[in-house]
Amino acid sequence: MQVPQIRLQQTFAKLGLQITRPVQEIQQPRAELNLHQEPAVLEIRQPRGVLTMDTSEAQANIDLRGPLRRSRDNAEYGYQKAMEAIAQISEEGDRLRAIENKGNPIADIAFEESVIYHNTEIIAEGSLVGDGVEIHYEARRPEINVQIGGVQMNPEIKRPIHNYTPGKVEGYIRQWNSLKIDFVGLNVDRKL
Repeated sequence: MQVPQIRLQQTFAKLGLQITRPVQEIQQPRAELNLHQEPAVLEIRQPRGVLTMDTSEAQANIDLRGPLRRSRDNAEYGYQKAMEAIAQISEEGDRLRAIENKGNPIADIAFEESVIYHNTEIIAEGSLVGDGVEIHYEARRPEINVQIGGVQMNPEIKRPIHNYTPGKVEGYIRQWNSLKIDFVGLNVDRKL
């Protein structure tokens, strides 16, 4: 005899997920510094020096003296020679007066007055002794002015560019649940 049975066949529901990942993009544009350099200014000024040349002695050496200068030089020369003559005469008088020293002062003085004794070169008045040009130079310091230019800076800051696409999660049913019920053994054999 068959016993009636209830058969259950069951499938579970399966859930599926559709996942879209989030996307994040960040770009950082470079900042612009914008520097402006003002050039420095350097000014140098050189004043002229003062050059003084005195050629009066050189002109006198080549006998290009004016009448006043010539008169003054001749007067000085005459005075100098007169003083030398007075000194010499005074010395010779002292030697002649000192008879007690025994000697021949007259012959000695005559020999000293000769050119042979002096053994000196005769130099003409107004001959060249050096060039006679006096040069004087007064240098002046340079004038230096510096103007500092400096730097101007105008930075331009750029913000980051941020793009964000959010992610999504979508759920769906991959497999539906089911329940199948079968009844077995309901057939009754009535033959006897």
